[in-house]
Amino acid sequence: MQVIRNSVGDGGTNERSDSALVQAILVKTTRAAAQGRPAGPYLTLIDGDAGNNTKNAIRAFQNEHVFVNEVTQQSVANPGATPGLVRPGDATWTKMLEKVDRAFADMRVLFGGKTVYVAATENQKQGNITAANAMTFTQEFRLRVINCITQMHALHGIAIGVCRQGDRRDFQTQYDLLTSGRGVTNAGPGESNHNFGMAVDLGFAGLRWLRTNGTVVENEDSWLHQLDPGQTLVTEALKFWETLRTVGTSPAVGAFRGPVADRPHLQNWNDANVSMTRRLAVHLTNSGTMRWDRTAGAYRCDLGFGGALFTVGTAAQIWNNGATVTAQMIREARGAQPPRPQQGGQQAQRQPTPVTQQDVIEMRRELRRQFELADQNWENWTPN
Repeated sequence: MQVIRNSVGDGGTNERSDSALVQAILVKTTRAAAQGRPAGPYLTLIDGDAGNNTKNAIRAFQNEHVFVNEVTQQSVANPGATPGLVRPGDATWTKMLEKVDRAFADMRVLFGGKTVYVAATENQKQGNITAANAMTFTQEFRLRVINCITQMHALHGIAIGVCRQGDRRDFQTQYDLLTSGRGVTNAGPGESNHNFGMAVDLGFAGLRWLRTNGTVVENEDSWLHQLDPGQTLVTEALKFWETLRTVGTSPAVGAFRGPVADRPHLQNWNDANVSMTRRLAVHLTNSGTMRWDRTAGAYRCDLGFGGALFTVGTAAQIWNNGATVTAQMIREARGAQPPRPQQGGQQAQRQPTPVTQQDVIEMRRELRRQFELADQNWENWTPN
């Protein structure tokens, strides 16, 4: 069980997270039946507010387990406890840990929050590590992913795991996400660091947390849809995301955050001064047979002829065989090629070759192939 930081109850410090944890213990501790009262919990609400109901529940617990000889049921003094108050490590706290339902013997709460959860087991953590090891990352970044899972469990008792499609995404998967209508990414194929095994989305699937009435949520997903149904970053959900980011970017893990609003995301490098689109252009050049660069909102390349660069569309357009290449571009690109010398060293006169619509279609396919080469060469992408 997580230890409370300060006192809770009558005259106590009553910090929110401490209060919530004490309340959760009282909710999950069964009070014996008595005349006119059936068996039931000492408290029925977890809200982080140590009000009169919480103070009365503490007193009731103390009267039945702390200030009493449990064999003779006679009231006795207990110098290790204060009526109506729970202190870290005092007799009341010790007895509460003894009496709580064993299924809830290790409950936690994030500092400043009120959402109490049941600590994950070692097997749950190890299962998530095994799953991460079966996924695709660069070896260096894989170690950081594993370290993050390990640290979250060691520090907070939470078994985070890699989200669905949260490891390396090939270019087709990136395109599918971009065009899915779900609004989960603005990056086209090759424009996300997920495409190069250096990013991860981590989440909270399987987190067992207690609703205010003590009911345990058993079906939480990676994105905390049970805790935050509207995905509006309610305060309690934000506590979990902030904790994940703090641990992930700590020296013990060594990862970096991505966009501020992308809460599950961690990556292998600081992208504050990195343009993913410009780096894709470099990677395309290094991976294929064309020269590329990036212009406003689109990519340019030499179409494989070694001359001027032509604007050929966005990554999504190119990947979908819809590059904005035209017959005129192909004519100009062909015309820029130096003519081959004839025997005797004289330059041959170039005869313009007509450009057909089929040539345009084939060039679009070739541009797509250049992206496929970059996809296959993902391990050699660099951020600078």
